[in-house]
Amino acid sequence: MRTPSLAQTLILSSLVLTACGGGGESSAPPPGGGPGAGPGGPSTEAPANGGSGASSPAAGPKAWSDSAGTATLSGSASLAGDVPAPIQVAMDSDPKCVEMNSGGATDGSVLVDASGGLQNVFVYVSKGTDAWTFTVPEEPVILDQTGCNYTPRVVGMMTGQALRVQNSDPTVHNVHTYPKKNRASNVSQPAGSKPLEIEMKRSEVLVAVKCDMHSWMQARVGIVDNPFFAVTAADGSFTLPKLAAGEYTVSAVHEVFGKASKQTITIGDGEAQSISFEFSK
Repeated sequence: MRTPSLAQTLILSSLVLTACGGGGESSAPPPGGGPGAGPGGPSTEAPANGGSGASSPAAGPKAWSDSAGTATLSGSASLAGDVPAPIQVAMDSDPKCVEMNSGGATDGSVLVDASGGLQNVFVYVSKGTDAWTFTVPEEPVILDQTGCNYTPRVVGMMTGQALRVQNSDPTVHNVHTYPKKNRASNVSQPAGSKPLEIEMKRSEVLVAVKCDMHSWMQARVGIVDNPFFAVTAADGSFTLPKLAAGEYTVSAVHEVFGKASKQTITIGDGEAQSISFEFSK
């Protein structure tokens, strides 16, 4: 057998080392990474959240639960200055209206008690509820035509809730709404006719409702995206129950005197606070 030369032996040894991974400067990549992995470059591992590596978006609003609302906000609305004298309304255009108001009738747009308490102010949370979504009540809000007047004078409802207008009088009325953001309606309602249901799909404060046949007949509707609203009582008082802890902006609007200065409050769990709104002539 022929003995390999020294050169042949060296070439054979080099081939064996290369086949076994030896002899080079490169090393195996670190576990879970490739070229550039680690602090100096991007990792080839899939993101833990299964996404593209971008941070996950912030959680959106969650469904409201009454159990979250343990705080109560109350307060009052008042009119500065002297209490205005009642304005008499002439109903001679419709004998049936005269008959139903034998003692006379007064305009209901400005109602103030002896202490200055202002009735029919629409009070509502205008900012601070974006963290929740609210279920729209299935029951409609009722606006009745009785004694040739709209009753109640001011009502509140949630966006998407139905406004049911009914005629309880023995005479014909018509329901004419004057919205800026919602669809207007102008429908005649004879005595004994079925109620009219009007849908308000956008928030709007306040929407006027009038009867073109009886000019003194007017109402106002406040439409908002949350259930935290109220209409002031005869003494100007109101209550907004079941608020969650947090910061809120509260607004107040009157059909004649417009908007009062907004109030910003911070309220805690189980806390009760009180605020006041003042209107001027």
